[in-house]
Amino acid sequence: MHNTLCDKYGFNTQQRKLRVAMMGLADSDHALIEFLHDKVIQPYGREIVEHFYTVLLSFPDVKAFLLKHGEIKSLQKTQLAYLQSYGILFDSTGYFEERLQVGRVHALIGLPLSYYQMAFRILDDLLFEYLIKAVSVDDDRFLALIKLISRLSALDMSLAIEVYYNKKVNDLATSIDALIDERQLLTSKIGLDELTHLASRGKVMDYLCNNLKKAQHGNYSFCAAMIDLDFFKSVNDRYGHLIGDQVLIGVAARMKSALRNDDVLGRYGGEEFLLVLPHADIHIAEKITLRICQSVNSEPFHIEHHVIPLTVSIGVTEWGEGDTDETLLARADHALYKAKNQGRNQVVVENKNEPARTLK
Repeated sequence: MHNTLCDKYGFNTQQRKLRVAMMGLADSDHALIEFLHDKVIQPYGREIVEHFYTVLLSFPDVKAFLLKHGEIKSLQKTQLAYLQSYGILFDSTGYFEERLQVGRVHALIGLPLSYYQMAFRILDDLLFEYLIKAVSVDDDRFLALIKLISRLSALDMSLAIEVYYNKKVNDLATSIDALIDERQLLTSKIGLDELTHLASRGKVMDYLCNNLKKAQHGNYSFCAAMIDLDFFKSVNDRYGHLIGDQVLIGVAARMKSALRNDDVLGRYGGEEFLLVLPHADIHIAEKITLRICQSVNSEPFHIEHHVIPLTVSIGVTEWGEGDTDETLLARADHALYKAKNQGRNQVVVENKNEPARTLK
């Protein structure tokens, strides 16, 4: 199991040395980096960061993306911290870990790689400009500093691209798994619930067991949730089963619209549903199940001349070491029971050896 990003991406001592050498950096550059910080980054760092964001924000699409993901002052603070560590101990585990983490965060929020490349270009330009202010072009170190900035930026960018590349590969593998699972799910009519066109009980249980096998082989997380319609019996009693069936179809459609492409929702029985969330930790599962609650109760169902409000209760749990399909479903079902008992229209999260939490 990977403990650090360096472990995950294979940057042991030998690989770090190789990457540094490939970027043209050497041990002798450490002293030159101290000089760069002393003459340029320390005295002009804040000014460089201000100019950096002035240029970035001049591009409307980039500005919209940045404002969507944070306040400019906070982003400037982060950029200044990045600049203040620029090149310091560039061959160390800590430096690689920090740069990989920056790339990971940007990859997770979906920052286009072209924006990343543009940012490095802007930063290089600014460092060159301030270098000219601080160091005479006649200084023997001037050309060496120009080369140093280019090489450090190349190193940092290469680590960012490493993260992007691996994320794309992982996303592709996930998509392929999802397509295979979907193809298996739709191979025969028996794989679908006839009324709701969700997965049948047998198929969603097969999907649960497939994810269980992946988790048991290590480095894979997934969650399961039990979902029940609140007071659905009263809908059938008041309006009849034909109207009740239409409500079930509508609920199924709303729940499905709140899912990711590779999530599988199946009709477990009656008005109860089983949801399997692959490649998901409990935090992702919380967001998705809350989205399901909100989607179902967003507005009443209008069927014929009837206006029928409805909510759902959900119990969700994450696979843990030693879990079987029975223990996983039992825990999700127990969480669902708590959601029902506590007033319905809510999500209860219950994991191994942890107190249950209620989300509304």
